[in-house]
Amino acid sequence: MSSHPSQPSGIDSRTVSCTFCDCLLTERLLALQCYPSESTSVPAGVPNDGGLTLCPDCASEVVALLTSWHPHREPSIRTDSSIGDAYQTAASTCSFCTDRTPRAGLGIELYRRVGDELPAYATYTLCEHCQSVFGEFFQSLPSNSRP
Repeated sequence: MSSHPSQPSGIDSRTVSCTFCDCLLTERLLALQCYPSESTSVPAGVPNDGGLTLCPDCASEVVALLTSWHPHREPSIRTDSSIGDAYQTAASTCSFCTDRTPRAGLGIELYRRVGDELPAYATYTLCEHCQSVFGEFFQSLPSNSRP
């Protein structure tokens, strides 16, 4: 038996702040994780680790964008390829423009939400063109601090 108390894991185990305004977050947050395929990288405007956590104020425009996207089934993750490649394999169309195969795709996992406009969990894949637009979108958001 350990003399150390057990530590909580995941998002509850650390203080989380908004990616854009740096305010401390409560349970009401929007959390996204971006997974680039092997042939691409995380878009400009998104932190290098691909993770985004947003407070309700900063998330309002992001929520409006995500409600227009088309989610797809959860990707099957394998040890012999990147998570981003698994997203690309799971999607037959881009979650935003819906009219092309998402070659050089960017997988996006929504795993926390600030309201009822979005599902509690969803996965999306963006084609190469739409992922650069996604990065430009984040660069255009007003903020006190940038990733």
